[in-house]
Amino acid sequence: MKQILLEMQNITKTFRENSVKAVNSANLTVSYGEIHSIVGENGAGKSTLMHILAGELNPDNGNIKLKNQNTVFKTSSDAIKNGIAMVHQNLKLIPELSVMENIILGSEPVLGPGTLNKKEAHTRIERLCREFDIYIDPDKIVRTLTADEKQKTALLSILYHDIKLIILDEPTTYFSETKTDSVHKLIKKLKAMGKSIIIITHKLKEAIEISDRITVMKEGRTIANVRSSKTDIKELSSFILGKEPVSGAKYKRIPPGQILLEAKNLTFTKNNTKYLKINFQIRKNEILVVTGIKENGLETLEQILSGKVNRTAGDILYKNKSLEFNKYSLRKTGAGYIPSNRLKTGTSMRSSISDNLILLRYKSLSKWGLFNLKKINSFSSRLIDNYRIKGAGNHKMATLSGGNIQRVMIAREMDAKPELFIFAEPSRGLDIESKRLIYEKIENLKKEGSGILVISSDIDEAIQIADRVLILYKGKEAASLENTNIDKSYIGKLMLGLEN
Repeated sequence: MKQILLEMQNITKTFRENSVKAVNSANLTVSYGEIHSIVGENGAGKSTLMHILAGELNPDNGNIKLKNQNTVFKTSSDAIKNGIAMVHQNLKLIPELSVMENIILGSEPVLGPGTLNKKEAHTRIERLCREFDIYIDPDKIVRTLTADEKQKTALLSILYHDIKLIILDEPTTYFSETKTDSVHKLIKKLKAMGKSIIIITHKLKEAIEISDRITVMKEGRTIANVRSSKTDIKELSSFILGKEPVSGAKYKRIPPGQILLEAKNLTFTKNNTKYLKINFQIRKNEILVVTGIKENGLETLEQILSGKVNRTAGDILYKNKSLEFNKYSLRKTGAGYIPSNRLKTGTSMRSSISDNLILLRYKSLSKWGLFNLKKINSFSSRLIDNYRIKGAGNHKMATLSGGNIQRVMIAREMDAKPELFIFAEPSRGLDIESKRLIYEKIENLKKEGSGILVISSDIDEAIQIADRVLILYKGKEAASLENTNIDKSYIGKLMLGLEN
């Protein structure tokens, strides 16, 4: 048996801003020279556990042992000094610096005080490129790189700093088979050099093929640890998905009305990688939930509909009229929109609760350019009561908890009763009571004639509220299902690419 390099014991992490316990008494053991995969559903705690190991988050409880010594990583610099670093899925590179400057950052060779030894830096990077068969121009500016080149830059940075334990977050999500093979070869070469590698992946086949051992996480806990040679996709998926009973929608279906929004061959491609290609329709009196594993098209769909990125092909129609989407398009149609990142987008933290609540109603609450304070107070009080917001109208948003900040934004958007309503990740960061409230409000909108598009990575949520479920895998439609007698296990397998 190989000697143990790392032990994470009873690690717990709760995010104070929304009271979500992301990691709950989780355990992980990694040996010297081992490739260890961590798998699980979205929100299982995989990335949070690794952010703790990489020094990017501090745990509430638990213990980390490195080489049998108790260790505390308060920052990522602490982890790097101890030979641990993480290559993130959303790579943390500095766009305006060169490849070389990003690679050597923190360990720059110098000729003297304040003078960079560029020749030495180039020589060391070129040596690494030859040794690991990775080529990239060190003088290229990072913002000009392809996704593949950015990945290479991040890997070279890890190699340059001689990291002993490397954490890779979804390293092959959007790579072709050829590029995936090259990443796997690199990982195996690192193992042969004595390095230990932890891989966060939703690809069960990849985990089995490349790993020595696999840890399964569910609801913040580590529920299984198996040798890759002793398991298979069926067993891993049963750990992840559980044996869920067949379940249908909680709410009754209403005969749908006219088509409000339609996507025809909606496509987004970047650097020759196709991130999305789908078709769907949203009708009045209907809830369509688009679901899938993280980075399989949900984020891209939201970015297109919110105007953050432009589609590269296809058409979007609102009431049978083509729309050129930009950041104002949804508002011009009168649609409501609640983004997935509600704590950073769509609220003014320096303003009061009332100021945020009236953003869509300020014209009806003013006359001749002057606000009617009596009407504003009455309007705000009604929403605060109806959405159970803990705070008074004059309280600053910055004083609220994360859950209450979300309730303010949700109240503002839903009370306007938009005909078309787009809601990304409704349950993210909310407690059980808040979720129940939001689901009821969504259902009420449907009954009143709205068409609702929910973008959600939560399978349970999809089954509970949807009339129809569209499952994405690698940016494409894996299935479109009426929500009658479908079960979590089947949807989960479609999300993981385990069903045709």
